[in-house]
Amino acid sequence: MIRKELSGILPEILRQTLYLLSKIYGFSIKTRIFFYRKGILKTYRLPVPVISVGNITTGGTGKTPVVEYLAKYAGKKGKRVIIISRGYAPMMQQRKDAASSEMYNDEHLLFKENIPGIMNILGKDRVKSGWEAINRRQAECLLLDDGFQHLRLSRDMDIVLIDMLEPFGYEYTLPRGLLREPLEGLRRSDLFLLTHTDQISLEKKQTIINRLREIARDVPVIESIHEPVHLVLATDEKLFGTEWLAGKKVFAFCAIGNPLSFRKSLESLGAILVGFREFPDHHAYTPSDLHILYGEARFASPDAIVITQKDRVKLGKDIARWTLPVVTLKMEICITKGSEILHKKLDEKLN
Repeated sequence: MIRKELSGILPEILRQTLYLLSKIYGFSIKTRIFFYRKGILKTYRLPVPVISVGNITTGGTGKTPVVEYLAKYAGKKGKRVIIISRGYAPMMQQRKDAASSEMYNDEHLLFKENIPGIMNILGKDRVKSGWEAINRRQAECLLLDDGFQHLRLSRDMDIVLIDMLEPFGYEYTLPRGLLREPLEGLRRSDLFLLTHTDQISLEKKQTIINRLREIARDVPVIESIHEPVHLVLATDEKLFGTEWLAGKKVFAFCAIGNPLSFRKSLESLGAILVGFREFPDHHAYTPSDLHILYGEARFASPDAIVITQKDRVKLGKDIARWTLPVVTLKMEICITKGSEILHKKLDEKLN
């Protein structure tokens, strides 16, 4: 993606090239959706409710804590819920358990830590994973993680997350913009869940909501924030309040889909950032990465190094030997507007 503010002949050539490629990509996606709608490509329906959590852009919209929220809600309703995920090959290969041959990725490790009683099945064929969850694990409800574009598996409810920091992917499909499909695809949604609503102005929020109304007039809009819950010390897993960050010098790094949101969360808690490093989402840290990061952190002389929970579950004990304090900022989703609408729709599908 080439931003509009870059000027000159080369950026313009690249923009036009990417624009052409995005048109080709968008046409192929619309053709695929058309084939599913007309039954040319087969859709499979399972005998239990399937609730999808997805988005229309690449990058992080905060799906993992939303899936956790929904899993806990379904569990409280007495349903045996299982999460079905695609998984990401690089992390799965790295975290293979030699004893059990079970494969992992970072989201799987987060689910295992935050909702240990709820199973997460990883697999490219999510229809097959769904049948496994039903036949072998007696699932009564399936949560399809990152499933909005996975049309092969029919779902009973499509929850689409809209990241308020970059809601419409610069208005272009890949690779010119960040859209996974044209914006008209939002009309397939049953509910929009706005994330990071506390990190933009009220005026911008209303502009985004108005745009959603133009695209998909009657789809309900729910608002949420990613709420800081507490800090966790890496060495002994001691918990303490987020107010500790106020006025503290902090070096932070992350490999998540939306690093800007993490940065804004730290700043909102009063942390003074003396260093901030971003890595691609699902990045597998190498020993060289960690050596460089620790060197940069020591040079910055912070009071602490702060990371996300998603990074901590990947790093494990690799950072426990660092002499600088390493703390994890634990976040949870908090529905700030429209929870009654969300719960009513969920109850309709779960009962």
